[in-house]
Amino acid sequence: MTNDNIKNALLEIGTEEIPTSYIEPALKQIEQIALKEFEILNIKHGAIKTFATPRRLALIVGDLAVKSEDKIEEISGPSWRAAKDVNGDWTRTAKGFAAKNGTSPDKLVKKVTEKGEYLSFIKKTKGEKTENLLASTFPKIINSIAFPKSMIWEESGFRFARPIRNIIALFGKKIIKFRIADVNSSNWTIGLHTYDISKIKIDSPETYLTTLQNKSVLVDQNKRREEMKKSIESVVKNVGIIVPDETLIDEVNYLVEYPSAVLCDFDRKYLDLPSEVLTVCMKKSQKCFAVNDKNNKFLNCFIGVKNGISSYLEIAKEGYERVVAARLSDAEFFYKNDLNNGLDANIEKLKGVIFHKEIGTVYEKIERIKEIVAFFNKEFNVQLDDRTLQRAVSLSKADLVTEMVFEYPELQGIMGKIYASKLGESFEVAESIEQHYLPLSASGKIPSNKLASLISLSDRIDTLAANFSIGLEPSGSADPYGLRRAAIGFIRIATQIFPDKDLSFAVRKIFDLLPENVKSNPKYKVAYEKLINFLRQRIEGILESEGYSFDEVKSVVGILEKEELKDLGSLRPKLVSLKNARQKGDFSSISAVFKRINNILNQAKKQNVDVSESINESLLVEDPEKKLFKFSVKIKAEVDVYVFQNKYTEIFDKVLEIKPIIDDFFEKVMVMAENAAVKSNRISLLNYTKNIFAKFLDFSALQ
Repeated sequence: MTNDNIKNALLEIGTEEIPTSYIEPALKQIEQIALKEFEILNIKHGAIKTFATPRRLALIVGDLAVKSEDKIEEISGPSWRAAKDVNGDWTRTAKGFAAKNGTSPDKLVKKVTEKGEYLSFIKKTKGEKTENLLASTFPKIINSIAFPKSMIWEESGFRFARPIRNIIALFGKKIIKFRIADVNSSNWTIGLHTYDISKIKIDSPETYLTTLQNKSVLVDQNKRREEMKKSIESVVKNVGIIVPDETLIDEVNYLVEYPSAVLCDFDRKYLDLPSEVLTVCMKKSQKCFAVNDKNNKFLNCFIGVKNGISSYLEIAKEGYERVVAARLSDAEFFYKNDLNNGLDANIEKLKGVIFHKEIGTVYEKIERIKEIVAFFNKEFNVQLDDRTLQRAVSLSKADLVTEMVFEYPELQGIMGKIYASKLGESFEVAESIEQHYLPLSASGKIPSNKLASLISLSDRIDTLAANFSIGLEPSGSADPYGLRRAAIGFIRIATQIFPDKDLSFAVRKIFDLLPENVKSNPKYKVAYEKLINFLRQRIEGILESEGYSFDEVKSVVGILEKEELKDLGSLRPKLVSLKNARQKGDFSSISAVFKRINNILNQAKKQNVDVSESINESLLVEDPEKKLFKFSVKIKAEVDVYVFQNKYTEIFDKVLEIKPIIDDFFEKVMVMAENAAVKSNRISLLNYTKNIFAKFLDFSALQ
């Protein structure tokens, strides 16, 4: 393909300021939609790149062919026998098929297939000019972008995240003309809105980025991000070190089109506030970055990032400092008030905080958690001091009604820890207030102390049981109450602190502690079974996300009975041993053997044959069945010991040892013998052999 046959294409959607959280998902959608459309249209192309600022979403497609590829389709029609009558003339069926495809019957051909002869039409479609196709493709891309919330601002009723003010649509240097949201496509855009609102002409897709950069707009978000980091490092290097916050970097990157860092100060008296409070005040109010000194201690400095070139920095500095000072003054007031009020007074206030209208208040939830932690502590011999445990639970949510957390909800738990420490609570209790919220995400860190772990575990299982009891289990991708995250957190913590316990009966106990109005809900009757199944699905998901294959996970988790949730700590060691064993053993044939055993046992049950483990040795007449019986009896005791000692590698060795003996049995022994007693005895022998490993692994689940 010569250069005359390819051109670059550009689409820019110029808007009013788009919320930062909308931008990355929108870019992914634009790329995916463009890829799909060019594939459907059969247009060859090079790299597809997307760019964004707060006020523009852009797409550049490199090396786009000037026309789509010719398309050849073979369309099958009715059978050949129905195509012509006895006189050899085309039938109505054939004529109808031809007319439907815009051709005449004499252009139809005979297609010979395995199923017979059919009428067929070879449809040839010539490629179209890309510029003509883009006139409908570009609007389709714009129309297809989905946002969490969108708005209508003009009479056509078009919806978008924010009003569209201009659209660039170019193929090479040619404008692709269309109209959308009362805006005509063109070859012009607008520069940095705070400085220059004049129109900027874009001659071609190749000049788009550099033309705007010369107008103080960095459209490339990756380049803009690096430029922002350099600017921040430049102004902070002589005073200290920026407190790392990649999330804030990402957010600010989509708040500015050209970043210029500004070093600002605040009154040193505010350094008496906790560093977490100082950081959130700066971050939330003005998206500013906190600064530490070389010894990692908080400085009375912060960094603001101005949108635009480095002019009028003093005015920007004054604005940042004024807003941050007001926030810090408020925070100081909240902090002193909260300490004066103490945490104990807040416990009673939680009676007015609704956890869920059908479940009750946060205060009532805390009372249930007290019972749950006491149950776990006693039943599983955790050996935590009861008074310390109850105190920690009582204070666990007390900071929810503090003035500081009311203003800055992201500080829940954090302020509870700070206030508890200041008010004389033990380090363990104070730390548990913050850590009982962990993990904050599916893969986030879990609590580091046992007290916090037990409270977190109890809090989550109470939430899960209560929600499931009123029918609020997640459906599809919807999970408004974060129950999947709660379940994953529960499993991860339980695996760590109760690796060898049976949690099934403990979960049932939690259901007994729910309020009477929740128990009277019709959904309550099936909630326990649904929750156990939900937790097992999360276990499987966690293990698969760690790289274990689907069949390996099924073989390990599948041995648990329907309502069991126990020995969670053994799952990963079993999977590790299984993965290692599969490298030295033919596990596909092992799986086939155990599947065969299961099939025979199921067949026997359907025939009402007694399936037990009771074997009459006198009825073992063939040498292979005698050998299988003796070997099975021998290794059963060994396997039981290995299971108890968690020596899973040794168990797999026994599987590899017994497999040839089972093969020999199947090759030389007729299980379904005519003699009913012999048949029943052989079925019992197979059941006995299978059950040696049944509590360890379901080998039949392996692929």
